[in-house]
Amino acid sequence: MATSSWKTIVGELGTTDVSVSPTALSMIHDANHIFVAGMGRSGLAIQAFAMRIGQLGKPVTVVGEATAPAFTADDLLIVASGSASTQSIVALVQKAKQLGGKSWLLTATNDSDLERLVTDTTILPGKGKFTTKTNTVQPMGSLFEQSVWLFGDAVTLDYMRQYQITESKMQANHANLE
Repeated sequence: MATSSWKTIVGELGTTDVSVSPTALSMIHDANHIFVAGMGRSGLAIQAFAMRIGQLGKPVTVVGEATAPAFTADDLLIVASGSASTQSIVALVQKAKQLGGKSWLLTATNDSDLERLVTDTTILPGKGKFTTKTNTVQPMGSLFEQSVWLFGDAVTLDYMRQYQITESKMQANHANLE
């Protein structure tokens, strides 16, 4: 049974061809500091992406950390929200826009109010946790959350290629107080 479920999940992840926009890569490259945010499992997946961003050599902070610096007009906020309607995420994007910074939404929802607030949007496979319309047999936001994790890895690979970042350079940026 586990093999069948594994194949189902992998199959669902492979149903959509998602590409990394050149705009997204340049926003990461040009940002003075990158902030990431998401709630629940989406938040965990975006934190994995934050780890890779840091290993690429970019300053990165998870929103809400005690040591988070101030967000400025030179910064980028990357948010993950399957529904694109999580109120705390909407408030963060509004604040980032008010401060003049850029924002990038990773979501499973087309044509949302949040999408109209951000600088760039990437639609990933999946659905919001309470969405009744379904493109997955997985519960709630599982497919979206998996997509955020894998998309973060795809962005990492594309960024490495675009800006000639080697794996050894990333290893040098890996945490060493573990």
